[in-house]
Amino acid sequence: MIALSFHGAAQTVTGSKYLVRVAGDSVLIDCGLFQGLKELRLRNWDSPPFDAHKIPWIVLTHCHIDHIGYLPRLFRRGFRGEILCSEPTARMIEILLLDAAHLQEEDAYYLNKEGKSRHKPALPLFTQDDARAVSRLVKPVPFAQDIPLTPRLSFRLRPVGHILGACSVLLTIRDGSQKKTIYFGGDIGRYNAPLVRDPESPLATDYLVLESTYGDRVHEATDPYESIAALVHKIVENRGVLLIPAFAVGRTQQLVLILRELEEQGRIPRLPVHVDSPMAVNVTDIYCQFEDWHRIEVARLGDADCALHAKNVTYHRSREESMAINKLEGPRVIISSGGMLTGGRVLHHLMQRMDDARNIIALVGFQAAGTRGRDLLDGKKLLRFHGEMHTVRAEVVDVGGLSGHADYTELMRWLGALEKAPATTFITHGEPGPAAAMAARVQEERGFKAIIPYLGDEFEL
Repeated sequence: MIALSFHGAAQTVTGSKYLVRVAGDSVLIDCGLFQGLKELRLRNWDSPPFDAHKIPWIVLTHCHIDHIGYLPRLFRRGFRGEILCSEPTARMIEILLLDAAHLQEEDAYYLNKEGKSRHKPALPLFTQDDARAVSRLVKPVPFAQDIPLTPRLSFRLRPVGHILGACSVLLTIRDGSQKKTIYFGGDIGRYNAPLVRDPESPLATDYLVLESTYGDRVHEATDPYESIAALVHKIVENRGVLLIPAFAVGRTQQLVLILRELEEQGRIPRLPVHVDSPMAVNVTDIYCQFEDWHRIEVARLGDADCALHAKNVTYHRSREESMAINKLEGPRVIISSGGMLTGGRVLHHLMQRMDDARNIIALVGFQAAGTRGRDLLDGKKLLRFHGEMHTVRAEVVDVGGLSGHADYTELMRWLGALEKAPATTFITHGEPGPAAAMAARVQEERGFKAIIPYLGDEFEL
């Protein structure tokens, strides 16, 4: 029997975990952290519905925390198998997990110091030691090659845009005379996006696991270059600060590149740009080492060794450097992680800049329900963090055209490469509304049978 079960990213966009079992073999596709709503985050503390000791392999689609962030916790539960992924993903995993662990430890320290936790003491979900230990289990594998796990299991990676190193996973399962394939799309990137390459088309498959982050929406037909240029001119006029919460992997590099190109074209003045995230600094260096994974024609500008390096762009690692930015007046640009304002240094910049109407807070990606980013997007003027309420007087702008996720028209374009319908398409990685909309489109426009699994659902294939 071949069984596929869903232990995350089921009617939500976070916590991606898909378990495949056949005979005595099993493999987990992705191992992500739940984020956003408290009811989701609390799931990270629950015991996984499978025995961590009995998972010999985890195959990762890419390195965003909602796809890898549960790895240290699973290590605590006894996982000691191999973690397999593309080489760029392998290079970035420890960086991201150490940052996530640091945030966990900081939050626990703050709660204990202020006595604001019901738990005595408040504990981190995992530690930096856990992150380092599980990172030693990571093994890079080449894409576009069949990688055998056992006589019953093998897989192949296929680049899918989105961020550096992101791939879909074609899993081949042999059970006696039966042979089945499951194509895990991962997070599918956009077409003609700045920096990243277009997603490669899917391969023929018996079953498909398809994301639906934007399953009910079409990205605005706005030029992100025009949008960013307009915001820069506005802060120059107001002598304000453009604060951009951005994911350290993908979005930060995209923004730096756009600003650099706008400056080179003379469309904006050359302003100080601060990238305040040790993780983003390290990841940017890796981006510059894997140019084959992104667009060659934009990989270099001027006489810089890499388009992501420029004299007016300062990358900040230390806490002291980060604090010093708060004393600087505008006009300038601050890019800081994380992208949904759930934690990290960006909250300190937000607290410093949100009360000034001259400043602009630019939201440049998906904002999950229950995050401060979603609250800002919904127009809320009071935000709670660090145990206090803070007033929003800065202008909040939703910048379209920068999402790393395909919208439903791009997902349908991607699906167009499949000449034969999969037996079942499982719609995942989307909130209930977008998932339902995507399922309806897949069924009506392509004639595919579509199912939206619930958390914990298992299907016999």
